[in-house]
Amino acid sequence: MEPPVDGARGRVWKFAGAGCAALFAGAYVAAPHSCEWGLSAYFWTGVATLPAMFALPFLLHAGASAGRRFGLAFLLAGLACATWIVGLFAANVRIMCRLF
Repeated sequence: MEPPVDGARGRVWKFAGAGCAALFAGAYVAAPHSCEWGLSAYFWTGVATLPAMFALPFLLHAGASAGRRFGLAFLLAGLACATWIVGLFAANVRIMCRLF
């Protein structure tokens, strides 16, 4: 049996999971209004989430080495980017509303 994840590493993963879940839920909020304000709101939410996820290991995991923090930062930013794209297509956010 593994010991439960606690301490700074556990906080990083909890905050990252909450951020990705909020970003994914935001796609479903924005999808019905994607032609008015939803697409731009979802885009800027994702733009704000990426640096926030990148900063999490530096803010909450101060005891680790710089290499481990950078690795975790890039991993979390990639996870947020993947969540952002999956949410865009899973919620069926319209990218192009009309041609002309």
